[in-house]
Amino acid sequence: MERDEIETIAAEIMGRAEILSLSTISGEPYPSVRALFNLRSGIQFLGLSSFFADKGMRVYLGTNTSSLKMREIGAGAWVSVYYMIPNDFKGLCLSGRAVADEGAKRSIWIEGWELYYPSGRNDPDYTVLRVDPVRARGLYAGRPFDIELQ
Repeated sequence: MERDEIETIAAEIMGRAEILSLSTISGEPYPSVRALFNLRSGIQFLGLSSFFADKGMRVYLGTNTSSLKMREIGAGAWVSVYYMIPNDFKGLCLSGRAVADEGAKRSIWIEGWELYYPSGRNDPDYTVLRVDPVRARGLYAGRPFDIELQ
């Protein structure tokens, strides 16, 4: 598959998957995996669609600054993010470095998140991570793909 086709596939999978998995490397001899909301989900977070319109395959994740994943990620650690549409047997794994993105933090906010971040979007425990993928792997229509993006 060519990059253009993979970008189209990625947009579909990222827009439809409700949950994603984030893998980080901890100090233990094994990686950690956790499920997070997929902020690109056109069903759950329709209000963010304009933010993502020009982001390509970049991944954005809202999380607690005080979380274990943030301690594992630190400054620019390697991570993988996996999106899956189980009934269609479609999956996308994007790997790259994760960094805190203050600009995205100002743009990404969902009413109701005050439950997690009582001070709102300026809560010091609210962080938005950005993953700039360098590799995309997956399965689409029974065809595997694996491509270096940079």
